[in-house]
Amino acid sequence: MGPAVRRVAFEELKERLQAGTALDKREALGIGFPTGALMTLEGPALGHWALAAHLLAQATRRGLAAVIDNGALYPPDLVAAGVVLERLLVISATTPLIAARAADALLRSRACGAIALDAPPLRAALWTRLAVLARKSNVLLLVVTTQPSCELASIAGMRVHCERADDRELRLRIRHESVHVRCLR
Repeated sequence: MGPAVRRVAFEELKERLQAGTALDKREALGIGFPTGALMTLEGPALGHWALAAHLLAQATRRGLAAVIDNGALYPPDLVAAGVVLERLLVISATTPLIAARAADALLRSRACGAIALDAPPLRAALWTRLAVLARKSNVLLLVVTTQPSCELASIAGMRVHCERADDRELRLRIRHESVHVRCLR
């Protein structure tokens, strides 16, 4: 399939998805997190993905959401969290560049209210581009990571550190970033 055919197919898909299924962007997923931002979910594997699944569940109740998967996605856990799988787009991304391109395309399409991805190692310029696209398209871009890179931490509009308080509770520390700091190495 050539580039022109792929572009036409993508445009047709974008039009179909935007025809009444997009998330109402005025709400911040009903639980206080902002749309139009790049937000990191940080901490141990169980904590941050539990919160990501909850946010995806909220998004799929109202419209479409997406996960850019690096092979670790486990749909039964998403269903247990309340995600409507019929409204979840799953994009397989085996390299950081594919993940960045998929996020870029999804943000530009404005078809999804929330997009979650496991943090690929990207340069600051790519994180900045994705953050700007999230703001312009009013989409919540959730970047899940155990520890954000310096580049990602400096770009994130909101950082949420998740840790298990016990078997049934998460403890969240939320840092709303308004100052971007340049990384020194």
